[in-house]
Amino acid sequence: MKNSSEYIAKQVFNVNAYYTNKQNETKKLFFKCLKDKKGQEYFEKELSKIWDNIDHRFMDNQITKLKELVHSNNVEEKLNLGRFDDENHRYTEDWVIDDEYFRLTPESEFQKFENKFKKNVEKQYKNTKTNIKDLDSSEYLRNKLISYDKNINQVITYFNANGNPIRQVQLSSYLSMIHNTNLTRSGWNQTIGDSENLGQNMFIIPYHPFSCPYCVANQNRPLTRRQVENIIGIEAREQQGDILHPNCKCTLSIYWDSSQIQMPRYNYDEMEQQYQLRQKVNGLTLEKSNLLTNQRIAEDIGNMDLADKYREQRNNINRKIRELKQDLPSDLKKQITAIKR
Repeated sequence: MKNSSEYIAKQVFNVNAYYTNKQNETKKLFFKCLKDKKGQEYFEKELSKIWDNIDHRFMDNQITKLKELVHSNNVEEKLNLGRFDDENHRYTEDWVIDDEYFRLTPESEFQKFENKFKKNVEKQYKNTKTNIKDLDSSEYLRNKLISYDKNINQVITYFNANGNPIRQVQLSSYLSMIHNTNLTRSGWNQTIGDSENLGQNMFIIPYHPFSCPYCVANQNRPLTRRQVENIIGIEAREQQGDILHPNCKCTLSIYWDSSQIQMPRYNYDEMEQQYQLRQKVNGLTLEKSNLLTNQRIAEDIGNMDLADKYREQRNNINRKIRELKQDLPSDLKKQITAIKR
């Protein structure tokens, strides 16, 4: 059976990288327009080319493929086949689940935060154009580049499940967390629907590498439908719009017998360490892309000392990633590499 947890991890990283690239395009445009003394109207027109009319269907396609994969695994578990080739159980319209159990965050929420980010960039450009007139432009641009990420990229407030603000995060991080939740819930929805069609009402969350500490406590034990609902949160109709448990990539499977209980090869502390390590490596990998953008902007505005600092930071990140990976078992290093790409 194919690993749906790994599929989720890969697609979430890809979405994060997608928005990180857009943020980097925006940053390059911001400083190029400042350097070339472009007006507000020109800047907003060029900015719209980056952020307007984003086609979110690629995320919908990822969700569809995940549901097909989860369904295939669910049926294969029952049929006990080496591959899924039973014509009566292929993923056809009869098996499609309309996300009716745990609701997903709609596309409009992605658009809302994209627009919020864009409006903030427009405001920051206008303020910068006003202030730069009375200051040394070279020094001002240098300081603006240093403070850019904090003042412009990190504009989304991340709240915990109790509604309390935790920190400011980048748009790329926030939207990838929402997509993570949508993917995970879609898989759970598919399994619940499959269980009704296959006549089984018990479930199990299989162990998977890099599982977060919260998930570990619920893995590898038979669960009722009510227990499943308690794990993922409150009733589905009250969940739309939040991201609750944003890094969960656990798969929900139908439970048939005790042969499905396969205990992990690592203890709780080792699994927590592996989870934290992968989160760090993914974050550092995306930060490398951001630093490369900063380096090129610094070179473009003629500040070679700052460019050298960013280059050195990128080299330090490469060393840090290699060091972190050394702490992983060899079979898990490959998964880190796959996400890194």
